[in-house]
Amino acid sequence: MGIPTIFIRFAGCSLRCGKMSGKALWCDTPYALGPKEGLILAVEDVIQRVENLDPKSVCQILFTGGEPLEGKNGQLLRELSQLIFAKRKAHSSLYPMPRIETNGKESIDRLEHCVVTLDYKLPGSGMEAHMRLENFRILEKRHNILDEMKFVVRDREDYERSLQVLNSIPSHLTVLYSPVYGELSPTDLAEWIKDSKLPNVRFSYPLHKVLWGDKKGI
Repeated sequence: MGIPTIFIRFAGCSLRCGKMSGKALWCDTPYALGPKEGLILAVEDVIQRVENLDPKSVCQILFTGGEPLEGKNGQLLRELSQLIFAKRKAHSSLYPMPRIETNGKESIDRLEHCVVTLDYKLPGSGMEAHMRLENFRILEKRHNILDEMKFVVRDREDYERSLQVLNSIPSHLTVLYSPVYGELSPTDLAEWIKDSKLPNVRFSYPLHKVLWGDKKGI
């Protein structure tokens, strides 16, 4: 958070976070959920668009979605990440290794050219049953100190469940906590984190919404 970033957003996600028991979908990019949304672009076209936006390679690159590892997206992402890493490393970029935000359902294997932020969907999402627990072992094997685990918290029950999950994840990971925007008070979540005195934990909030509002394309 706070670093200039170019988002490469993939279309299509089979999860529907938050849509349960009469509660609303909380996805902040519902326009990207359908696999036929967006544009069909060749790898080199995507690279060219990134270079046009960032000719001096000073921004970090973030793969997100939708879900960037779902279906055919995964093959495209792995090819893109390898090319971006090679090009940016050759230009001595501050951020040669692109980041990926992934929903916890898909395997994070073979992402050696990416920094990983792995979501774990808590009970309030209705999607916890889809979490791929083998990803914890992959993170342990990678042992990339930049990798992260992310929890989006809807209520106190979610927070308590996250504390249980923390006992299973690799100790080197940074852990990010975010409140469900518009449902859970960010102050309440911050207080819970403070009271728990957890190591390697950061509070994460959608800074772009604070600065520019809740709208598409920022």
